[in-house]
Amino acid sequence: MVPLPRLDRTFSIPMRLRSSLPPLIALMLLTGSSVAMAAPEPFSCPMQIPLTNQSLAAAPAGWEATTAGSERTQHDLTNFAVNGGPVGSPNGEIYDKEEERKDGKGGATRIQRWNLQGMTGGFAICSYFRTRVELARSLDGYASCEVTYTRTKNSDFRMTSATCR
Repeated sequence: MVPLPRLDRTFSIPMRLRSSLPPLIALMLLTGSSVAMAAPEPFSCPMQIPLTNQSLAAAPAGWEATTAGSERTQHDLTNFAVNGGPVGSPNGEIYDKEEERKDGKGGATRIQRWNLQGMTGGFAICSYFRTRVELARSLDGYASCEVTYTRTKNSDFRMTSATCR
C-alpha cells in the first residue's frame, strides 16, 4: 500500500475510511488534485459510404428485378440526427441553434448545433442517399455536434459536414 502524505490541520479522512480508499483516490483527496478524464476524439460522419447491395428477393410475376445504375449510385451523406435514446428509437433531438450566413454571391452557409451537455445514452445518426443504411455512434462524453450545409447560387442546400466534439 502506498503511504499517504501527512495531513494538514484543515482536512482529514477518518482512519476507517482511509484504509478502504484506493491509494490514488486517497492521494487525490488529500492533495486536492484530480485526474482529468480525456475527452473523446472529435469525429465526423463519413461523407460517403461504399455501394450497398440493392436487390429484390423475389420479383412480382411477369417482372424482372434489376439494379439499374448501381455502379453510378453514390451513397452521399444527406442527413444527420442526434438521437436521445437507443439506436432505432424515434427520440430525435432538435438542434439548439441555427444560423445562416449569406456570401454576397447568392450562396449561403447554414450551421445547426446541438449542445450535448448532460446527455447520456445518445447517438449520432448519419444517413445516406439511396440507402436505408445508417451509421450510428455513441455521443457519451461529447459536448456538441455541428452540421454545415452550403448552397451556391441557384442550388439547394447540400450537407458538407457533420462533426461532434
